[in-house]
Amino acid sequence: MKKAIFFAMATTMGLGLLVSGCSGNTGSTNKASSNKNGKTAAFTTIDEYHPITVGAPMNPFNTKGNTFLGYDVYQLGWSKHSATNVNAFYKGLASNWSENSAGNKVTITIQPGAKWSDGTPVTPQDIITSMAVAFTQGNAQAFYLGSVKKVGSNQVEFDQLPGSHYNLFLEHVLSQPIVPNEVYGPQLPNNIWTLIKEANYQGNNAAQKATSKKAGAKLTALGKTIAKFAPKKDISAGPFVIKSLNPGEAVLNKNPDFYNAKKVHINQVVFRNYTGNQQIWNYLIAGQLDVAPFTAMSQSTMKKILATKGNKKVIYPSYVSASLAFNESTYPYNMLQVRKALAYLINRPAVQKVAEPAVGKVDTYTDGMVDAATKSWLTSSQMSQLNKYDYNTAKAAQLLKSAGFTKKGNQWYMPNGKAWKATIETVNGFNDWIEAGKVISNEMSSFGIPTNPKMSSSYAQYLKNLAAGKFAIGFWLDALGPAAYNTYVRIYGTPDGYNVVGGKLTRYAAKDKSKGNWINLPSTVKLPDGTSVNPGKLTYSLNSLSQANQKAVVQKLALATNENVPLIELWDYIGVEFTNNSRFTDYPTQPSMLANPAGVWIGSGYVQPK
Repeated sequence: MKKAIFFAMATTMGLGLLVSGCSGNTGSTNKASSNKNGKTAAFTTIDEYHPITVGAPMNPFNTKGNTFLGYDVYQLGWSKHSATNVNAFYKGLASNWSENSAGNKVTITIQPGAKWSDGTPVTPQDIITSMAVAFTQGNAQAFYLGSVKKVGSNQVEFDQLPGSHYNLFLEHVLSQPIVPNEVYGPQLPNNIWTLIKEANYQGNNAAQKATSKKAGAKLTALGKTIAKFAPKKDISAGPFVIKSLNPGEAVLNKNPDFYNAKKVHINQVVFRNYTGNQQIWNYLIAGQLDVAPFTAMSQSTMKKILATKGNKKVIYPSYVSASLAFNESTYPYNMLQVRKALAYLINRPAVQKVAEPAVGKVDTYTDGMVDAATKSWLTSSQMSQLNKYDYNTAKAAQLLKSAGFTKKGNQWYMPNGKAWKATIETVNGFNDWIEAGKVISNEMSSFGIPTNPKMSSSYAQYLKNLAAGKFAIGFWLDALGPAAYNTYVRIYGTPDGYNVVGGKLTRYAAKDKSKGNWINLPSTVKLPDGTSVNPGKLTYSLNSLSQANQKAVVQKLALATNENVPLIELWDYIGVEFTNNSRFTDYPTQPSMLANPAGVWIGSGYVQPK
């Protein structure tokens, strides 16, 4: 997910200028790092999450922090990115874990021999401190963490808030960054867990609610302080630890105290800095990166990269889809026939071919999921019930006429007698959305609906206007899986007015422009068999259902989305990485491992010098 967002955002922002005097020449570092056989052992890459920021602290909670997930920042586990089993994880700092039958209690065991890079053992207190810090960042509240306690010399128990049943609890527990108590413990007040308990209060007692509000404010303020905190040195429980940082590169050495150090075949990793996508492409074309994520690029640039000796493109499923979404508070997009007509009218293969030819694949079904997830959740028989909305302008015209639309000359008129004109909202820098907007505008205009693309100056401004209901048609990233709840909450969560307030599902009306209900579907929608469902409530129920029991709900949501077309899914993004086998070999091939940072590959025993 993060990688998918990376390439979408990279398209937009150009990733920004970082520092002056930034040097891309790191050849001397590579020469200085060799294995015992005299072969170059410096593994060279770039940080896909953000460039190196001079002066930023070595702190994973700082938005520009100079730490590297999977290398010197490690988690208890690493996701296998399964759509139907979000609790499938590779081992990290936890050697094993268990969950009670209710799914609200998790116990983890720390890897035997796990140590920090200063030689001290990783202890339950490190895990407890890490979770306290997670509360200051607002992360622990998101998965309803109630308490954390040591239950053995190397075991920790996590409990959900009483009354909660969040079925992504285990996933979130395993995905938190673990930091040393020695470094972060002193940043926390002695009463941190009292504050957390007070902030977690869910009852109706007025005095306790007031106390809870004050405690929450203190945690927020503490979170800002911790995000600014600058440790004097990097202390890592991962396979690498930072040796040096400068405007041109970060050099990380192998951590001999890493629990799986015997299987780490690389002595040194170099992260090169970059000022934009062009510099990353240049590194790749020069054959200087051993692994790099995809950044938005032309087909010709892709060909140049793949023409370089040793470069290879590897692909894995990405749970992100680009779609065109409707604001159903606006006329005529509140009409089902209109949304279906546009689904038939837009030639999705033509749009994808122009907009995202390199890392896009036409989405087959508009069902709220990427095709890979659809195939995991639905049976063949159920998929056959989904309307593919194949390009068919005759069907589009038929639907519009059935809804009272008329066509005079080359112009469609709405049932209210006014000429139908449309605007498609895009974002400055989102090249794939911009190109798609142009193609769709041309198709709609040719059909008799004069349409123009319009561009917001920034993504932040776009989201603000979208949430305020100012757009009738706009682009949206949906299907953000792999978890089913995360997938459908992109449609039937806040964008449709549904929020969890005080542990209860609440729906805000679209007329309240401050609450973010910009899709505004009817409360209930009909399925093809005539039955009605409430998509918001169904989506919320995914939070508390077991994986097995989610299937029936996902199937209903897929049918509801396909039938009611709150959005048109245009293309699914494809996860792409570039590897170079000139200096290193034994890269992983499993998509579930490829979706993790390369540091996790290396820490798991993959990748070694040739």
